[in-house]
Amino acid sequence: MAARRPKIVAVLDSMWDWRARTSGAGYAEAPRHFRINPENYSGKRLYRIAGKDADLFVTNSCRELCGSASDHGTPDPAWLRENLEHLDPIDVLLVCGKVAQGAYAKSGHEFERKILIPHPAARNWTNSKIEATARQVKDLADAR
Repeated sequence: MAARRPKIVAVLDSMWDWRARTSGAGYAEAPRHFRINPENYSGKRLYRIAGKDADLFVTNSCRELCGSASDHGTPDPAWLRENLEHLDPIDVLLVCGKVAQGAYAKSGHEFERKILIPHPAARNWTNSKIEATARQVKDLADAR
């Protein structure tokens, strides 16, 4: 019997409605969770951090769809908590960036196997920092 893939959930800031693809698919607000594109900048990093065998989901701390990558929504801790409860069971939770971390802290969601990290698009990531974070994720997932 094959081992279950670890379920990794990343919390980001806001969803950019790139080329109106999300709103064009009928969404008036950000989806509660989604699979991030492994080819975009944040997606590539998150998949490196989560590991190739992970089942990676993303949710946002803001429910609004933003018009550009530089726009931000209003953090909604209650909405975030509902999203995380819907995604249970979670093996490892990555809370990415200051906005997501602030919303998570106010959400009332309690989870032991979480890692607070910079946003995946932050410029301060290095290969060694990505590798160290990936090891930390693997260790937490293996401890479940």
